[in-house]
Amino acid sequence: MKKIILIILTFLSIATIRSQEIENLSGELLGKLLEAKTDLPLPYASVVLKDSIGNIVEGVITDEEGIFRIAEIEVGSFVVEIQYNGFQTFSTNALIERNRQAVDLGTIRLKEDATQLNEVIVTGETSQVSLRLDKKVFNVGKDILVQSGSVTDVLGNVPSVSVSPSGGVSLRGNPNVTILINGRRSGLTSNQALEQIPSDNVERVEVISNPSARFDASGSAGIINIVLKKNKNEGLNGQVRLVTGIPTDLRVIGSLNYKTEKFNFFSNLGIRYTDYVGLYTTDQETNVDGSLVTLNQRQDEDRHDDGQFFYFGTDYYINDNNTITAAFLRNETKDGDETDLNYNYSSSGIRDSTLFTFGTSKERRSYNQLEMNYTKTFEKEGKKFTMDLQYDFWDSTKDFNIETSQTFPTVQEISNLRTTSDQKNNDFALQSDFVTPLSENSKLELGMKYEKRLVKNGFLAEELAGQDFQSIDGFNNDLDYDEQILGAYTQYGNKIKKFSYLLGLRYENTSVNINDALGNFNQTNSYGNLFPTINLGFDLSEKTKLQGSYSKRINRPSLWQLNPFSELSDFNSRFSGNPNLQPSFSDTSELALLITGEDFTLNPSIYYSFTNDNIDYYTIRSEEGFFLTSLTNIDSESRLGVEISLSYNPFKWLGINGDINAYTFEKKGQVESINLNASNETWRTSWSLNIKPKKGLNIQSRFNYSGRNQNAQTTTKSVSSLNLGISKSVFKDKGSLIFNVSNVFNTNKYREEIIGQNFVIDKLSNFNAARWTLSFVYKFNKKEGEESREAKRSNRN
Repeated sequence: MKKIILIILTFLSIATIRSQEIENLSGELLGKLLEAKTDLPLPYASVVLKDSIGNIVEGVITDEEGIFRIAEIEVGSFVVEIQYNGFQTFSTNALIERNRQAVDLGTIRLKEDATQLNEVIVTGETSQVSLRLDKKVFNVGKDILVQSGSVTDVLGNVPSVSVSPSGGVSLRGNPNVTILINGRRSGLTSNQALEQIPSDNVERVEVISNPSARFDASGSAGIINIVLKKNKNEGLNGQVRLVTGIPTDLRVIGSLNYKTEKFNFFSNLGIRYTDYVGLYTTDQETNVDGSLVTLNQRQDEDRHDDGQFFYFGTDYYINDNNTITAAFLRNETKDGDETDLNYNYSSSGIRDSTLFTFGTSKERRSYNQLEMNYTKTFEKEGKKFTMDLQYDFWDSTKDFNIETSQTFPTVQEISNLRTTSDQKNNDFALQSDFVTPLSENSKLELGMKYEKRLVKNGFLAEELAGQDFQSIDGFNNDLDYDEQILGAYTQYGNKIKKFSYLLGLRYENTSVNINDALGNFNQTNSYGNLFPTINLGFDLSEKTKLQGSYSKRINRPSLWQLNPFSELSDFNSRFSGNPNLQPSFSDTSELALLITGEDFTLNPSIYYSFTNDNIDYYTIRSEEGFFLTSLTNIDSESRLGVEISLSYNPFKWLGINGDINAYTFEKKGQVESINLNASNETWRTSWSLNIKPKKGLNIQSRFNYSGRNQNAQTTTKSVSSLNLGISKSVFKDKGSLIFNVSNVFNTNKYREEIIGQNFVIDKLSNFNAARWTLSFVYKFNKKEGEESREAKRSNRN
């Protein structure tokens, strides 16, 4: 690990040592680049300055706002040439006549190149990974590995992001990440809900490891922002997708869009009927009064999900400067699961007894989201005011019936249980943002946000006694959760020649109250905190940029982490939250390079974070004989890592995207008599290969690997997986046939070993075996050269 860090540090040091003699350079050239049809900025476009005989004098890349500047230019006549993939090349003459002259080319609007775009549509069937200094952007596009799947599948293909077999999302190996939908918190970001959203509804995924003050301060690892599609093409257009697969996977996904001069109506719809097969095993050894007691547990799970998803809304263009957007989203699912559990107990190597449990469950979830946006622009370019409102209301209910019998040494019924869990949420968020340029290179941003979340959570377990069911002590509880967060921020950015900076400060006041229906538990926690952010950038050359950043972030314990009441689903193990958990605070720093070439982009970085009161897991064996997992605040956790991301296109028919992340961490803490001190080094990598052997045909593969990871009690073994896909354009490129296989060799299995006081537990979780899907997509009334564009909403950019 130290060698890797030394190599990267050396590389960064060499890159920063650059000097040159500047003589007789006095003028400068500036301008702004927009897309002609939508007036959206075109970031990272190539701007080249050539002399009278065609030699390149200087070159730069436009920034996030599409702005470019070339400084210290000799007096003379030049040609400015601007190129952006999929658009017509723009060129114009520029004359520098005297010292200190500034030539402003104003706003340049590039027109789409229909010929180039058609070629991209036919041969460019894969997603694009845009590596930037402040974030990585994964444009879902026509990625054949995720087209027929869900948002979870999309995240599994995003650089720096890993998804565990159970659906847990982590960023650079850190699970304390905040997931947003369209720039805002949403109930759709829970693991189960992400599995319900069709990948066709996702425009792009933004990975922000060190966010500015504009973003919420939650998530010590950073932010993953999922931006949903909203078509903005003229006229009527849309698409429909049909999916079938093994295990049973039937889906119909469609979108429809109609745009006029004053209105833009958009809609997305998804219906699915899906089966999943899971396998879980547990082998444990326990020392009880000097005797070795073992348990071999096997759980076979058949899951079935029915789901309906739709998202529709409209943009109303009041005039050139005022726009109102309203949209409604609904996600409804009905799940039916069957579970077989076999428990084999042995003592001192002799089989003692065997239990068999059969469980059936039915779960119903209904999620609704209403969102509204008002955007006002001004005559002054770059000045903008936005107001966003979001209201979520959703509920879920799960009924679980558990029948347990003994099959050895005698056959007899043991118990008949039934459990009911339900949850209702009401979430409200109001946000306002204002951006104004103060000068040609500086701007000021201000904003406020208010969030209120109300949750009612209940659980009841009953056991059959005679002819009636009676509640079990300790498993009949209702919990109310009330969270309010008031936030405000300001940030100022400026650029001085090749140096740029963005300084921000955010304040968030949090109030959380938890109480149970019986009045036995009532706890309130309120705190207010400042969160400074610093982002610095320096252009080493026209193709090499250096950035340093710092941010302070918070990880608030969630409801399930605070809930002191455990649910009953397994006789052998339980989970219980800790209502005394406190938020943890992280200081995160990062140093990164962005190097762009004609056919590649390289982004190496070094990052470090230190967290106080880090939230960590621990497991104990209770006096009743079951294993209880809970959480506690440990003293601290420090992380030091290096990451290298690469996008390489050596040929028109070949594309390679890769990401390597290696890090070391150290944890310090203790709970009761359990020492939770730990340190470890690990790494992960992800590589995708895109091959276009001929027109209309595309082959894609992706390999993921996560190395062995060890904490104080738990060792997670390495895991790897391979996904493959192939697509073929049909019907004159209006349709596509896509075949893909996820988890090809069924290797995506989560293995962990837990070592505690007088016990050892080995677990294997195979949440989802290999899946084979075939899909057909057809687009209608879509004009050639048009692409989907996201809404012009500040909190979605």
